Amino acid sequence: MGRTVVAYSLPAALVGLAWLRLEEPRAAGIDGLWVVLLALVPALLPTLAARLVAVPWVALVAAWIAFGSPQPDGGPRRGFFAPALESFEDGFAGYYDTRVPFSGIESPSMHGVLVLASFGFCVLLGLAIASRRPLPAVLVLLAGAGWPATLLPTAGLAYGTLILAAALWLLASLRLTRPTPALAAGLVVIVAAIGLSSTAAIAKDGVLAWERWDPYRTSGTPVGVDYVWDANYGGIDFPDKPTVVLRIRAPQRSLYWRATTLDLFTEDRWLENRSITSVGVANGRLPRNPLLARAAYDPANWITQRVEVVALADDSLVAAAEPISLQAPKLGRLSFLGAGVARRAAGGLERGQTYEVQSYAPRPEPAELARSRPVYPKMLERYLEIGRTRVSPFGTPGRARDVAALFEDERQFVLWDYEGLYRQAARLSRGATGPYGAAVAIEAWLRTTGGFTYDEQPPPPTGGVPPLAHFVDSGRRGYCQQFAGSMALMLRFLGIPARVAAGFTSGKYRNGVWTVTDHNAHTWVEVWFPRFGWLSFDPTPGRGELAADYSASSPAFNAGDASGIAFGDGRGAGGLDPGGARELDRLDALRERQARRRPVSPPGGVNTIWILLAGVLGAGVSVGLAKLAWRRSRYLTRDPRRLAGAARRELADFLADQGISVGASATGEELHELVRAEFGVDGRSFSRAVGEARFGPPALAAAAAVGSRRELRALLRRIRRGLTRVQRLRGFVALRSLRA
Repeated sequence: MGRTVVAYSLPAALVGLAWLRLEEPRAAGIDGLWVVLLALVPALLPTLAARLVAVPWVALVAAWIAFGSPQPDGGPRRGFFAPALESFEDGFAGYYDTRVPFSGIESPSMHGVLVLASFGFCVLLGLAIASRRPLPAVLVLLAGAGWPATLLPTAGLAYGTLILAAALWLLASLRLTRPTPALAAGLVVIVAAIGLSSTAAIAKDGVLAWERWDPYRTSGTPVGVDYVWDANYGGIDFPDKPTVVLRIRAPQRSLYWRATTLDLFTEDRWLENRSITSVGVANGRLPRNPLLARAAYDPANWITQRVEVVALADDSLVAAAEPISLQAPKLGRLSFLGAGVARRAAGGLERGQTYEVQSYAPRPEPAELARSRPVYPKMLERYLEIGRTRVSPFGTPGRARDVAALFEDERQFVLWDYEGLYRQAARLSRGATGPYGAAVAIEAWLRTTGGFTYDEQPPPPTGGVPPLAHFVDSGRRGYCQQFAGSMALMLRFLGIPARVAAGFTSGKYRNGVWTVTDHNAHTWVEVWFPRFGWLSFDPTPGRGELAADYSASSPAFNAGDASGIAFGDGRGAGGLDPGGARELDRLDALRERQARRRPVSPPGGVNTIWILLAGVLGAGVSVGLAKLAWRRSRYLTRDPRRLAGAARRELADFLADQGISVGASATGEELHELVRAEFGVDGRSFSRAVGEARFGPPALAAAAAVGSRRELRALLRRIRRGLTRVQRLRGFVALRSLRA
């Protein structure tokens, strides 16, 4: 054991330092020290089988050290294994996108991969040393210390000398007589290092430049995902493997990342309808938007996002809610289209580009929105247009009669198919005290209570019926385009300014960064309210959750309270269908039933390290119980000769688990001699009883067999009294007797 520790120390330290060089100084060096020490644990076990059994358990502890730290903002974790795998994938890919040395504080996933790499090479090094295999140990040393040098070049000759010194240390510690292979390998490293440091062409570009290979690319062209944001109701097909398009450093608040808005509804679909208002470099406040609330221009209300483009080839700059300020000088000239929508004038965004946005994303209470009156400025009239018709605002006297007349006006025949959609909107808004009640009731109906199903390949409409009319009337199957488009159209029929927003749902949050993939592409609805501006609602089931208590898509939404606030006490009076109030009450009842069925987790959850320790303890107990069951199974016989043989075998197994070599055919007398020599305990009574049971007269064998088991128990008690607790525990979990 001592030789193993000595041989391991210098090479493992070199491997650990070689990887830690890739990271800028931080307390992370402590993690590296821990995993280097942890990797030595399997090498200290006495047999190869025990080492191999220990490796997965220490690897779990190393993974916990690398990726198991709590969220920096104190938020709850989503378990351990899935986030750890995702962190490893993100961190591994980060080495192809980030210049080294990197900041471990800004890239904790890359730090985790670095720690795990140190552990992996060190554990292989320790296993090779424990098995007294010099050539594999030297090869692991060369790979573990040489790989990080390709990512961050160092002084070639000096570094090669260190590796050769570590190889010689290995050979000297293991006291080998043929060090030639390891010496040759070390000399090769020195020669290669000299060549790399002195040959300009190689030092500049590399021979194979493997460190620039990108496992996420399938060709020489970088992966890029582009989008057509205009509505399409013919079906969508997400690829099986998601592609990361953006990484956004922002607070842990579930926001949607908007690329554009669809403001124009034609006869059958929603379209972008924006013209360029200005062109220039973004380096501060965007042009003032008169539709935003005054609070939007108070920096205390801003949310900062630092956006990194990974594989978004689109020209739209993505940001949360309403961008107020944009710093993107490296993107060159941008085209500004109003309402915070900006696009790169030179074409699509490129991998690695970054920009910073400050956005206004209000979170009003439902009661505040319920008090909001439908008083709309003239600039909002375009958001009340349906095709070539503009409806009057919500609450206008005679408005319902005027809208109903559209379905009888031959000049508006293109809207006739939407009569059923409007009737549903009118039903859901019945009794609402303001626009908020209508908006949240329609959202809840589409998302949960209306019997709609999320389907990325919905059946097409028949008979020339427009897609959204078919979806609400009878189809009731679709994806976000149908859900968002229908809700926005229903609100406009009610005289409530609404539009479709297009972009991405929040993605996955970890270590201060939201990872957004092409699978997060989404559309939702924005509704305008005085004093707050545009607010997001999401009627699509199962696609995302907004961190906004006023929305039915939020886990914190209280449907019962919203129903009372937004519809008052007169709902359903006179036998009328209570409409939206009923949908909110149904949603409230549904959530109560789900809450009752949901298992209650203990406060704070269970720490991962305790789970790992419980797993180790469970494995040890399982081994001990398995051995006990196997030994007891030998006594399932009436033959006294075999019973005596089972007792002899049990003692032999006990000695083997204590590290004492026992021959397969050892006699009772030989076992007595071993026990006396190793433990100073007299086992002659047991040996005599086993001998009588195995070889004595048949008439006396049965009694002798019973006596052999009694003597065995007494002998084992005397032996155990002389053992330490560690020796007892080691014997309980040892696998030597099972192998024998």
